[in-house]
Parts: sequence; C-alpha cells; structure tokens
Amino acid sequence: MFQREAISHLTEWYNSNITRKPLLLRGARQVGKTTLVRMLAKRLNLQLVEINLEKPWSFTKTFISLNPRQVIEAMEFELNIDIDPQNSLVFFDEVQACPTVLPLLRYFYEETPEYGIIATGPLLEFALAEPEFSIPVGRLELYHLGPLSFQEFLHVNGETKALKAIEKYQIGDEITDTVHEKLNALVRVFCIVGGMPEPVSIFKKSKNFREVEKTKSQIIETFRLDFHKYPEKSSPQLLRLVYDTLPNFLGRKLVYSKISSDYKSKELSAAVQQLCLAGIISKTYHSQANGVPLSAEKKETFFKLLLLDAGLLLSQLRLLPSEFNQVQELDLVNKGALAEQFIGQHLKYLQPAYRSPELYYWCRENPSASAEVDYLIESIHGIVPVEVKAGKTGKLKSLQIMVKEKSLPLAVRFCTAKPQINKEVRGTALGPVEFTLVSLPHYLVQQISRLVVTKIS
Repeated sequence: MFQREAISHLTEWYNSNITRKPLLLRGARQVGKTTLVRMLAKRLNLQLVEINLEKPWSFTKTFISLNPRQVIEAMEFELNIDIDPQNSLVFFDEVQACPTVLPLLRYFYEETPEYGIIATGPLLEFALAEPEFSIPVGRLELYHLGPLSFQEFLHVNGETKALKAIEKYQIGDEITDTVHEKLNALVRVFCIVGGMPEPVSIFKKSKNFREVEKTKSQIIETFRLDFHKYPEKSSPQLLRLVYDTLPNFLGRKLVYSKISSDYKSKELSAAVQQLCLAGIISKTYHSQANGVPLSAEKKETFFKLLLLDAGLLLSQLRLLPSEFNQVQELDLVNKGALAEQFIGQHLKYLQPAYRSPELYYWCRENPSASAEVDYLIESIHGIVPVEVKAGKTGKLKSLQIMVKEKSLPLAVRFCTAKPQINKEVRGTALGPVEFTLVSLPHYLVQQISRLVVTKIS
C-alpha cells in the first residue's frame, strides 16, 4: 500500500468503531510505519499511547494472560494515564522484541473492540513466521506498507501540475513534448532520491543530492546493523555479503552459486529468505501463466529479485549524480535494471493493502528457444504481460512469443516514449501473432489498471 492511500485507509479503519479489528502494519524498516501512525493520531485528534516494546515495561508480563482489560489497566497504572477507548490510539511498536503481544491481539477484537490497537515493527515478519504463531483469521486487519510511490513523490514536492497531468490522462489524449520531457525528467529524479520517506523529506527541503545520498547510505547501514537481530539462521557476515551482492543480479533468475562459491546453496537460500522477511528484498516468482490466479502456477524455487527501492539500489550501485544538473547527463532511466526496479516496485503495491504483495514474471524454460517477460499482472480480462524498456524502443521478441503461446489479446510495454496503442501483427517462430500493444511511459505506471481497462472494455 502506498502512503498517500494509507492514511485514508487507516482513518477509515479507526472510524469503523465496533467492527474495528486490531491492525498489523507490515513493511520494511524506514518506510514510515511509525510516522504514519503518529500522523493518524494527529489527524483524528487522538491521544497516542505509543509503546516501544524494546523498552523494559513491567506491564508486558500481563500479555500472557490474554486478558485485554487487565493489560490496559496495567498500562494505565505504569504510564500513569487514562486510556479512553473513544479518544485514544494504542500503538505497540517493535513488537518483535515482545512477540507475546501478538496472540493477545485477537482478544482485543473479541472482548474489547472499542479500543483502537495498531502493532508493527521492522522485524515483525520474523515473529509471524514462527510456527507457534498463526494469524487468527477474521480477528486482525493486515496492512502492507511500501516506500512512497512516484505520484506521492510528486505530491510531496509540490509538483501539482505534473501529478494532475498523470491522473487525468486518458488513452488517446495528446501529451505535449514539454509535459512529456518534464515527466520523464521527474522519473529520473525519483530514481535517484527513491521513495524512502527520509530521503524524500531531505530532497524536498534542500534539493541537494549529496545530502540525499548521505541519508540513503545511513538507511542502508541501518539495514546491515539489523542483521545481528535476525534469528540465528544466517550469520551477519553472510547476510551482508548477500545483501551487497544482490543488486548485481537484478532482472534475472537468481542462481545461488553465482553469489558466492564459499557457501552452500542451502545457506545462501536461507540468507535470501531472511532478507525477504525483513522486507528489504522480495522475490518475483516465475508463473506458468496459463490462467488466473498467477499464484496457482508459481514456482517457489524459480524467481528473480526486486529490491525495496530504486533510490537505495542506485546507492548500492554507486550510480549517483553530485549535482542536480547532472541528472539529464547520467540518463539514469536508461539502465535496464533500474527501469525494471522502478516499474516493479510500483506494480507490486497496486493490489489491495490487505494482500501480501507478490509479483510474477514468465520465462520459457527451453534452452534452445528461451523467452522471458519482465512482469505479469492480473486484470478482469485475464493475464496481461508487461515488458519494461529503458529507452524509447526495444525488441519485443519474448513478449510476442508469450502472447502467441498463451493466446493473449493484450500486452503492455513501459518505455520513455509517449503513449501509443497499436495493433501488432508479427511473425514468430510459433507462427503469426496479432495482439493489442499498449505502450506507456514509465510515469504512467500507477495508472496502468485504469488505462488498460479503459482501452479494452
């Protein structure tokens, strides 16, 4: 879920009163979970009872009672406050430090639904993955939070004209050269700054890429310092090796032996999985794509990786400008892995916030006739393959093969050219293929559902 949408969703959640369930806010460190909760309390003029569970509170001993009223009373006594359910928001942060709070949440819903309860933590997923804990179905609200999106970046930086141009665009509208070039340039700026809230805030205030880079480097180091907090399945040294190496493997199937020959595949796999639980990388799974849902035919062991954020990716790859006027010179969008990262991190969070974000791609596993399509999305019309190009043009051989093989009527291409809709008639090794190609500039990625449905409905 993107942050601009999140505050509206959380407001709606809080105002649901009797039907309100405790909310688990999920997402990587530094994506703004705590800030979002504080914004919610301020917006609704609520007393925020913020509990950092890394601190040695005495009342946490009452969690095992599974008695929410007893817990509230113990909190009130120790904090020397009254917690009025009509005017308060109880926020448990850093819950991985005290996982006994998690089973308690269901009883807040069943016995005291009048209390607004939010729980989160940067390593929450590790606690949820433990065999002794299972999310009680129907008792908790789940929200997944990612970095700021491109459109949120425009909103934060006051680019209202650019944002309006994107949101009002309809298939067939004319986009002038001036508008198109400006929006492409803003995509490049976003890719440098990224969507992590703190670097975006620094950029808004200073427009200084050096300061932005300093902040992103601190975030990356924070991720690394967290490695020693992970459950003892991988050493911090191995986690650091994998994390620092992975940017070199973006956009292609991950083969563990290429990461390092000093570790076994089982060890490397465990390290990758831990980084995924921390939310700082994610897997884009291969699906056979014979129908929806795509998850029905995903291959758990066949995947490529996506990093959390394009800006952090650039920092890890050290592809950074030192001055604002160098953005155009670097032509940063014209890097294949970066373009795929930019599109991927947006497609990943287009689905409803209560669903665990997943992304898929397609690959034909025939060594003599290989083909790969960057991403797949589901629509009311079925599967839509998505190809990402870094520049204005590029071959679409793999896309054509998939369209032919799966009998798909529609495909999408993202590139730096202006929007186009073409009826493609091409020859492939499988025979002639005819389909509609919706070609969109990168800056319209968040509008893909609206524009594609508009075109084919």
